[in-house]
Amino acid sequence: MRAGGRCVALMLQKTANQSIPRETVVSEAKTTPRVRPLHAALVAGGLTLAAAVAWWVVDHAGVIVTSDARVRARMVTISSEVAGRIVALPVAAGDAVQAGELVVQLDDREASIALAVASLEVRALEAQIARERLRAGLARSRGNSRVDGRRSGLAAANADTIAARAMLKTAEAEFARTTSLRASGLVTQAAMDRATANIEAARQSVVRADAAASEGHAGIGEAEAEAGEASVIERGIEALSLQAHALNQRIALQTVELEQHAILSPLSGVIDEVFADEGEHVVPGGRIALAHDPGDVWIEANIKETDVARVDIGARVEIQLDASHEGCEGRVQRIGNAATSEFALIPNANPTGVFTKITQRVPVHVSIGPDCTQVRPGAMATLKIRTTK
Repeated sequence: MRAGGRCVALMLQKTANQSIPRETVVSEAKTTPRVRPLHAALVAGGLTLAAAVAWWVVDHAGVIVTSDARVRARMVTISSEVAGRIVALPVAAGDAVQAGELVVQLDDREASIALAVASLEVRALEAQIARERLRAGLARSRGNSRVDGRRSGLAAANADTIAARAMLKTAEAEFARTTSLRASGLVTQAAMDRATANIEAARQSVVRADAAASEGHAGIGEAEAEAGEASVIERGIEALSLQAHALNQRIALQTVELEQHAILSPLSGVIDEVFADEGEHVVPGGRIALAHDPGDVWIEANIKETDVARVDIGARVEIQLDASHEGCEGRVQRIGNAATSEFALIPNANPTGVFTKITQRVPVHVSIGPDCTQVRPGAMATLKIRTTK
């Protein structure tokens, strides 16, 4: 492009030399000798200006030039999720850090004690649960044994009842026979008395057997109720288990809180600024340091909306950083879908009704090539975006 400018300058100079007759120059030089240096200076200045204009036209043909460009980066604010006093701050501004490296250490003694207390409470609760399970097992075994014993007693009482009723029937038959013989005078009064005593004894045996059977039924119900105590204990074990689960969740929370006292770097990069000192007390969300990844930087240029249609994804971009004397290259990676005015915190509502049209700017994301130096977030740059339209 500069060669083209020089060619245009030479052509203009040649044309100027051809347009002035030699005789005129000689005569003018003889009559007004003091005008020649001024004339030469004016001609040289005009040629220089024409060459500069020609160079500017050639150099800016097919490009969009903007100085409204700034280096951007993913700036990460390192802050604390818990309150505490800083006991160690091993980094300073400008230090390189790796992801997961310790940046700030807060005093974690209180969190450690709370975690130890919760762990002891869980152990005590687990011991109580184990004891209750033993109680439930013993109650179940004892209840089952009593139920089995009562059932055996009931079976024996039922057998006695059957035998007593059989004896009663025999005594009743003997009594009826004796009564018939007594009416015929074939047996003595003593035989009649014995028959009466036997039937009465048989009736009492039946009564006792029925009472024993009833007692056996009641004993089974009582034994089953005692066996049900194991179920009550098991319900208590479920409640204790829920308490243990809640304690375990609290321990997990305490563990996370304890780990949060050691603040680690979320990325591999550079510490840009440190806002706290060792010994200070920090609150949740308070800024402690600022960092970014030098390998994850780009340039955000604000292009006039009238020029955006000429910008294509992947277009070559000449970058001139203000902090560097050497140019480098980049590529257009993304074109914004909204003008920068839409991101303003206080939008212009135009309440007076007076409208002044202002050309809006659209953000364009430009990648930075590896040959770029002095790349710092926030630095300004001048871009020349090559266009095809």
